[in-house]
Amino acid sequence: MQDTDYTLSWILPFVRDALKEASNFTFDEFADAVWRILDNAGNTGVHQYSPNQMGLSGNIYNFEQSPHELRVAFTEALYYLISSGFIMPGVHTHVRGFPQQGRFYRTDRGAAWAAGGEPLPEDVDGYMKLLRRLVPKLDRVIEQYVIEGLRSYERGTLFASAVMIGAASEKGIYLLAESMRQAFKDPKQTATLEKLINGRGLNALFTFIQETLNKSSKVIPYGVTEGASAHLLSLMEAIRVQRNDAVHPQNARVSANLVRLSYQAFPHAIEMLENLREWLVANPNSI
Repeated sequence: MQDTDYTLSWILPFVRDALKEASNFTFDEFADAVWRILDNAGNTGVHQYSPNQMGLSGNIYNFEQSPHELRVAFTEALYYLISSGFIMPGVHTHVRGFPQQGRFYRTDRGAAWAAGGEPLPEDVDGYMKLLRRLVPKLDRVIEQYVIEGLRSYERGTLFASAVMIGAASEKGIYLLAESMRQAFKDPKQTATLEKLINGRGLNALFTFIQETLNKSSKVIPYGVTEGASAHLLSLMEAIRVQRNDAVHPQNARVSANLVRLSYQAFPHAIEMLENLREWLVANPNSI
């Protein structure tokens, strides 16, 4: 009985690991590399040839013994790599110097993707598992935005995906602002904050938060604010993509790479934001 849901989302992390070591390969060679990684991870759906046998092209693993769903997932992943520009197939030509037909070649973009250690937005389940581990008390609205955004990214609907991660980032900024309400010693600061929250002027609110954190650097522990500026900027960049590139009628375009970067930066950015929120709530009249 099959106990693994062999999907594109499930197999992509293994495929990325295999692509780190492979620059050009045939279909069988790459499948063998992925099967080896699956085998090392303890997946029961892969089977090696016995020592006195050997597969075609010197393969170590017997693909025919693997579940049909696993072989389909791998094939889908290969086409995903092609459509994403991570690998390119060779061409049929007698002109020397061109990539050979029957082989696949890792692109510079593919090498960068494979080398990355960030969470994969293509791996919805793995991404959400990491996000929930980093932020156990994840806001339910943020969670819904992220899940729907990842599903949109998986389907290639980049506008919708950009809007969702931008909305999740904006929600996080406003949650941080609300956590500052009781933290100020000066009532004037609280009044200014309230005005910015109610006015929905995000850029002005963001500037206010940044200036507050800079002024409070000697009060708030470094372990709480570590990397705060960079993480906050990554959230604002996701909002910029959402508002300008994805939905502005004069732009109306967004790239897969830009959206991927927004999702890759989000988990650790929201983790920092949540840690900061917890500290502010636990330390009223402190800044």
